[in-house]
Amino acid sequence: MAISSPGLGSGLDVTSIVSQLMEVERQPLLRLTQQEAVVQAEISAYGLLKGGLSSLQDSLAKLKDASTFQATAAASSDTATLGVSSDTEAVTSSYSVTVNRLAQHHKLGSSEFLSSATFGGAAGDAMTLTVGTDSFVLDLSSAMTLAEIQEAINVDGNATGVTAGLITGDSGNQTLVLTSGESGNDSRVQLSFGGALDANTFNFSMLNRDADNLLLATENELDASLTVDGVAVTRGGNTISDVVEGLTFSLKQAGSSNVSISRDTAVASTSIEAYIEVYNSLKQQMVSLDSSGLNGSLLRNLESQIRGVLNNGLSGLGDYSYISELGVTTNSDTGKLQLDSEMFTTALEQNPDSVLSYFSDEDSGFANNMDNLLESFLKFGGTIDSIVDSANSRVSSIERNRESMERRMEAIELRYLNQFGALDTLMASMTTTSNYLTTQLDALSDMIGRNNN
Repeated sequence: MAISSPGLGSGLDVTSIVSQLMEVERQPLLRLTQQEAVVQAEISAYGLLKGGLSSLQDSLAKLKDASTFQATAAASSDTATLGVSSDTEAVTSSYSVTVNRLAQHHKLGSSEFLSSATFGGAAGDAMTLTVGTDSFVLDLSSAMTLAEIQEAINVDGNATGVTAGLITGDSGNQTLVLTSGESGNDSRVQLSFGGALDANTFNFSMLNRDADNLLLATENELDASLTVDGVAVTRGGNTISDVVEGLTFSLKQAGSSNVSISRDTAVASTSIEAYIEVYNSLKQQMVSLDSSGLNGSLLRNLESQIRGVLNNGLSGLGDYSYISELGVTTNSDTGKLQLDSEMFTTALEQNPDSVLSYFSDEDSGFANNMDNLLESFLKFGGTIDSIVDSANSRVSSIERNRESMERRMEAIELRYLNQFGALDTLMASMTTTSNYLTTQLDALSDMIGRNNN
């Protein structure tokens, strides 16, 4: 007789039996999962290591840059009058600067007119705005009010940079104001007219005033004026970088200021401190990775090579051969790098060229040597990539084995279910037969008993 549910006929717990047997069968599958977890942890650890090495490589960028060791700092005694900044081209020195006047954007204002007044209206009537070599022609053959002229000037097609504004005074009349886009005399607004229009039509006049609120005498006064150590200088703008090499002046108001330029050792100090911080962080990370079971030989080889670059002497680069001569040493207790800031600053102040060469020489400087070493580990297809690729191959192999084993588990489970299902059916049949025989024997016994009586 067929049993539709395992154990229903015999009372045998087929499902539980098969489940327990499958737990035993699945042990190899569990071991595969554990192996994959170990390999994935290794891949993550190599990712962390690569990130740490990449950070160390990034910290070398400043040390490879010559400007880090050539930085200067400029100061102004009166920042309200004059701002100043310097670059690596500046030399240590000082200057006396007097700001006579600031550069201005040229402004022209028309006479006052009624808002309803119109201009032009005849063939050929036009007004041309010119700034340098750029011109914009305003066609006034159709008459326009000042408001319409303002709108016509303030269009994207006007390449002169001139903008138009409209001022309404207490009288209710309007004044058209033209303002140049750049400061200085070379960027002044020049006007010309065509047709029946001429300079008297609008009667434009310069509106620019000096620090005493007096109208400028000439358009030349639109330029900034200053003296540097008694040398007269005029420029079209208030930011001036072509007077003293390496210096940029920012004119703010009339007055005098003393400018000083000194070597800025803080830039280099900050850069070497940043490298040391990242190096120490990487060292601690490598200790943690080693204790977690990562490839110890790789870590020892990597650390040995990094220490080699740190400890190897460099020749032919100036007065310094070892980084320890510049104040970078290893703490005997912690094994971490530390910086003697005073020693480093003194070396940079007394022999900046040698410090520069030691760190930044393109052929054999410390920063480039360390960068080349790190690149051999970090580059695409490099040491770490090769190890990770191998680990990923192991993961792929485990996944293939798992898929094959899972298919095998399905087949085994089905076989167990069929076998125990057959046993369940057999036992159910035997139970039925046993019950039938028991019934028959009981009936026979009763019949014999009755006959004996």
